[in-house]
Amino acid sequence: MLQVNEVKQFAHSVGGDLVGIASAESLAKAPGYTATDLLPTAKSVIVIGKRALKGFIMGGKGRAVSWGMIYLNHKLNEICYEVSKYIEDRGHVALPVFFIYETFLKPGTPNFNAILSTKWLSYIVAGAQAGLGEIGLNSLLLTPEYGAKVRYTAILTDAPLTPDSKKESNLCPGVSCNRCAEACPVGAISVQGTDKACCHDYNDAHQEVLGYSYCAMCIQACPVGE
Repeated sequence: MLQVNEVKQFAHSVGGDLVGIASAESLAKAPGYTATDLLPTAKSVIVIGKRALKGFIMGGKGRAVSWGMIYLNHKLNEICYEVSKYIEDRGHVALPVFFIYETFLKPGTPNFNAILSTKWLSYIVAGAQAGLGEIGLNSLLLTPEYGAKVRYTAILTDAPLTPDSKKESNLCPGVSCNRCAEACPVGAISVQGTDKACCHDYNDAHQEVLGYSYCAMCIQACPVGE
């Protein structure tokens, strides 16, 4: 029988910095796809995080952070595949939930904002359920180790792995800190949540050339994991 520690050790060995386990059932009411929407036999969700370097984040927005996040997206896809293959080699079914989003669309053109209406498996909700961290005011997953400076991927499997406990440590002080909201250039962050359309419309600097663009102003401002 596949053991949790065995899976986690392998995920770390191929480059994962953070690894947590959630039950498929815990994502039954998550926004977007649920685990069983994508893999009907899913029992467990393995969430893997890889930290973003401070050098990526310190500029807030621009080529450095976009390059960095593109690299992490591709690296996490590789890690996700290798861990899934490891699980399948041991007699279970595994589905890597890759992040493949490179549009090369010019801002303002048709379908530029299509991602906002596209269904995804929420890595953030899955990561919170897997005990990696807590969702902060900026709607990102905050971890004790790295704050919001982490990218994620997930694997669905029929292996019955023991889930990790959710964190309940109040990492984000909310509006009493408010640094992420104050740092957002377009005011997209508030106690009501993050205005994703507003965020995405601003976050377009390198979309056409690099295929993917990223703004990290709220991440740079967040004191968690400094």
